[in-house]
Amino acid sequence: MSDVSAGLGEWADVDDLAADGTAAAADPAPGLVGSVDVAGLAASVLDETVAEEVRRQVRKQVSLVVADAVAAALTPERLAEVRSQATEVAAAELSPEPVGAGESAEQPPELYYGSIDQFVREMIVPVFRRQVGERAARRWAAEWWRNAEAIIRLEALWRSWEHLRLDPATGMSVWLRDHADHHLAVLMDPDGPFKKSVDEARPGEPLPYTAPPEGLFPDLRDPEA
Repeated sequence: MSDVSAGLGEWADVDDLAADGTAAAADPAPGLVGSVDVAGLAASVLDETVAEEVRRQVRKQVSLVVADAVAAALTPERLAEVRSQATEVAAAELSPEPVGAGESAEQPPELYYGSIDQFVREMIVPVFRRQVGERAARRWAAEWWRNAEAIIRLEALWRSWEHLRLDPATGMSVWLRDHADHHLAVLMDPDGPFKKSVDEARPGEPLPYTAPPEGLFPDLRDPEA
């Protein structure tokens, strides 16, 4: 036995010696690449893949069983009941909630003018001063409330004014352009509703006005009106 073998003692084996008498390098363990256990990793991945496939197949079969059970339970009568309930729920979602006890629904803004007469008396007559009369280019009647068309047009002017006054930006401009300019032009036309009127107003004077009979146009802001 060589000196090297003697140095290794009983732990050395002739098969472990290289040709030059040095200890041969040990072969790596099967399945190892460097320090990575490839065989063990592959086995783990395979186990997870098999388990996931089993779960998928089980879910699939359970879904089929549940679907069959639901189809068997959903009779035409039950289906009609479900549809009815769905309709009620949708209607409840789309409808405003009822006002409960002690609550009050949102009230519309209070009218600025309580009646068409007040609107004509305080807005139309003093603001839209025009020369009117038989020899003028325009007509107006102090007793405007005797003409049905005049009442309808002035009511439209009043209601649109009440609505558009709430728009602080362009409300009045829209009212003048789309409502006042149109309806007043028709009302004051020589062939309009006041064509037979002989009431006159000089340039710069308020339009002629006569109060209507009491109670004809009650104040709508008065709850007892």
